Amino acid sequence: RTQAAHLAMSFSLASASASACASCSVASKSRRRASRAATVSALPAQELAQVAEGGVGGVLAIFGVAGGLAAVSALSASRIEQRVDEAIAKAESYGIDLTDLYYDFDVPGDQYPFGDGEDWMPASWKPPKTGDSKYLPTKMLGQIQIRTNQYEAIEKCKAAGIDIEDLCVPFEGYEGEFDTNAKRLIEMRKRLEAAGK
Repeated sequence: RTQAAHLAMSFSLASASASACASCSVASKSRRRASRAATVSALPAQELAQVAEGGVGGVLAIFGVAGGLAAVSALSASRIEQRVDEAIAKAESYGIDLTDLYYDFDVPGDQYPFGDGEDWMPASWKPPKTGDSKYLPTKMLGQIQIRTNQYEAIEKCKAAGIDIEDLCVPFEGYEGEFDTNAKRLIEMRKRLEAAGK
């Protein structure tokens, strides 16, 4: 049993490493739309030990799980990238400015921005450069979608003659109730609903 547990722990580390490498290998389409993804997935050591006791079949099962997780991770990252590209295209068709979502300067140096980053960040990590996304793909997608949704709500409010001037003011110096894009969008939708639109 001890040997099986030891074998399982070794395969746990191998599967985690394989999964991390696969999910980190998603290439960016351009420097402007660069992203990094690192997902490490592994079964608990006890489950691996039970599987490993099955001999060769158990070993094959472990590698099968690791390969499956890596494939799912890569497909998921690819789909998110595709959705980000679609959202960017939609925002650009509306004339929405997205430049603030990208770095407009090179971050100096090559050190990790966190004290213990060497322990958990991918070895391929480099400081962001001009044109790199400030956010990982999932957050980037959310940032773009809130802007496109808000644009569409503004257009609907205009068409319905609903006053939203108080929601379309710059954030700088603003101290009102609607101090985020999300709050403003929710309020626009409330006003549209109240007007039966």
